[in-house]
Amino acid sequence: MVTPSTTSRAAPRPRAAAVWPVVLCLLIGCAGAGTFVALALPLPWFLGALSATMAAAILDVPIAVPTKVGPVLRAVLGVAIGGAFTPALLSRGAPILVSLAFILPWLGVLIGTGYYFFTRRAVYDPVTAFFASVPGGMNDMVLLAEEMGANARAVTLIQLARNILVVFALPLYLRWHDGLSTARQAFTAGSHITDVTLGQALELLAMGLAGTWVAKKLGLAGAAIVGPMILSGTLHALGRTTATVPFEIMTPTQILLGILLGAQFRGLTWLEFRTTLASGLLFALVLLVMTPLYAAMVAQISGLSPTLTIMGYAPGGQAEINILAFALHLDVAFVALHHLTRVALVMVVAQVMMRLKW
Repeated sequence: MVTPSTTSRAAPRPRAAAVWPVVLCLLIGCAGAGTFVALALPLPWFLGALSATMAAAILDVPIAVPTKVGPVLRAVLGVAIGGAFTPALLSRGAPILVSLAFILPWLGVLIGTGYYFFTRRAVYDPVTAFFASVPGGMNDMVLLAEEMGANARAVTLIQLARNILVVFALPLYLRWHDGLSTARQAFTAGSHITDVTLGQALELLAMGLAGTWVAKKLGLAGAAIVGPMILSGTLHALGRTTATVPFEIMTPTQILLGILLGAQFRGLTWLEFRTTLASGLLFALVLLVMTPLYAAMVAQISGLSPTLTIMGYAPGGQAEINILAFALHLDVAFVALHHLTRVALVMVVAQVMMRLKW
């Protein structure tokens, strides 16, 4: 007979079994970040955690990610990005508007190039080729691809391959071409938690919660990051608040975002690696050649810094490119505006394609 005490001791085992892969994933990610810091490698908190977790996922280590942490991290990032929208941003409106005007043609170039590549070279069906080419939010693109009957797994891997290669290659290119510091010391600036008052902490929390809630009610794509970014950016640009997310919050946010991205390689097979993922990486290489050329043209016309235009036009994920801009202490508001505009245009184009039942 099983006694009540034996039953009560055995009950927690399933929960412990579910928690351990998450703990292991976090430990691996933190170890990767620590290793990158110790070796003074580029963007250690984000790329270190990403590298270690990606390696563990590919090697089929039994890891898992906390399911509800993603939206929280994106809300934190959105509020932090909004803090860069100072009143001084309005004085630079003309050149920024010129740069924003070139986003739609850039999307046409990206989608056209990708569509040709994936239908003629990688031999995907037209719908899968379209969603694999569109540089929008990966989660949104995959959901739309499923609704349209595309190969959602192929779209996921191709979008993921592009995102991974861009976030690794971009800092290295900026260090080589522009002499931008990507070493450990690049992470010591910004406010600290001891500088944040209780009132400012409540403001930051309110902007994150309210921004996410309103964006979800409006059905905005990427609501968790877009809503807080717009609300925080508006309040900061109007001078209504000066509260900024401290370094001690942004550091674990970078680590956890790297972990979430790297862990998406779980379940990757050798066949997928040498076909779908390889196609995605090759397409990403083509985009990495095209992006600096297009960004240089926009910089020449607008009078803006080529470094900023490259970041603004980089074909990576919105959250990942923004975290790179934040970590590199670039003009986060400029970069965020461009990627927010890009995602909005992408969603409009995708919705039109769905309405046309293409």
